[in-house]
Amino acid sequence: MNQDRKALIGRVLPPFTYVIDAENARDYLRVAGEDLGAYRDAESSRAAGYDRHVIPPSFAPWIALSALLRSIDWERDFYLDYRTGTSMFGEQEMHYARPLYVGEALIFTANVVDVIEKRGSRAFDLVTIGYDATDDRGAVALSGACGFILFK
Repeated sequence: MNQDRKALIGRVLPPFTYVIDAENARDYLRVAGEDLGAYRDAESSRAAGYDRHVIPPSFAPWIALSALLRSIDWERDFYLDYRTGTSMFGEQEMHYARPLYVGEALIFTANVVDVIEKRGSRAFDLVTIGYDATDDRGAVALSGACGFILFK
């Protein structure tokens, strides 16, 4: 398997559609302890000035990471064989362009923006993936980057 991941810089990953599900949003609220009324249901969201049922901004990073992980084929996209290699989530940065709503579909597009080779007790690569999530009108709802550590 080719281990020169520098050649991946610029690679476009397959797009992935993520629909913000009401049940996932409720589960997130319970786990995260978000208790602002506007996040509970559509009626409370409208009372707070939103058009429809809004989710907390803190849920957006989970949505982005989940969408990326569902769209990645580690062997095809990053030359990572799980029988011999390991991956870890490194870091995430995000620009939250507008509120996100229950029921809306976001289309994630992503590409490899950087690969840095490192060596500790094992050789590894730091792979940075940039992404945009657009709504049904093509407007960017959020954008950012995720870093992954891929051991060789």
